[in-house]
Amino acid sequence: MKHVQYKLVALLLLGGVYAQEGTLKVGAVLLPQNTWLLNQDDSDAGPELDYEVTWGFAGGLSLAYNFSDYVGVGLDVLYSRQGQKYKGVENGTNLTATTSLNYLKLPLLLRLGSDPESPVQFSFFVGPQANLLLSYHDKVEGVSALGRGSIEVSGTTMKSTYTIGGVTITEEEKLSASAYKSFTLGAAVGLGVGFKVSDELFLTLHFRGDYAFGDAENKDARISYGNHDHPYWEQKPKYYFGYHGSSQSERPATSALTGGLMLGVYYNLPLR
Repeated sequence: MKHVQYKLVALLLLGGVYAQEGTLKVGAVLLPQNTWLLNQDDSDAGPELDYEVTWGFAGGLSLAYNFSDYVGVGLDVLYSRQGQKYKGVENGTNLTATTSLNYLKLPLLLRLGSDPESPVQFSFFVGPQANLLLSYHDKVEGVSALGRGSIEVSGTTMKSTYTIGGVTITEEEKLSASAYKSFTLGAAVGLGVGFKVSDELFLTLHFRGDYAFGDAENKDARISYGNHDHPYWEQKPKYYFGYHGSSQSERPATSALTGGLMLGVYYNLPLR
């Protein structure tokens, strides 16, 4: 599987920079974005677990090669910080939780544009995207009249801290694998405008969205409590601690998606 991933990344890189004639645009982009992790069980949880509006950001380098005045291809190399915030109330306990996911994203794009001589140009892009997970952090905190507790998960380590009656207990457990998939495929799309500052310099503004196909969670991850071993993702919903049951169906897939305004600065390098 790793060999397939490396080959895909190589193809994305080669496809993005190959050019014999036309115009090569080199730029930098910054994207404030709204992010979501959507799961049907989490959505159906009711007051035990509600989504909160979650903001993140992405940024990096962008390459675009125009075959003609109106058609081109491109490759972006983006760092993306995204995830989901939650809140809930369960049996007198107030829950707050945050999932943070850090990805390296490599979208290979078909780009369409309007008249390149116009001071304002409309553009559209769409294409497949490789998502490589760099790191993640799950944290949930609960506060009740009896005390407070928190659980944090990062990599393959889970740390639990509980304070009851002035006494604090800390425990650490190990996961068999990362709780989130290291590699997913998705798609990116954008629509916006470009502003011609000079023959070489362009500013762009696009609404950009992306969606990862399949499940962002690694359902193969397991965790051990003493002598007991069970799936990490048996919780239904994600942070509802009143239920550890196998009588219900498995937790459904979690979809990762983002959307926001992407600001870009590009420099034209004529190649013909």
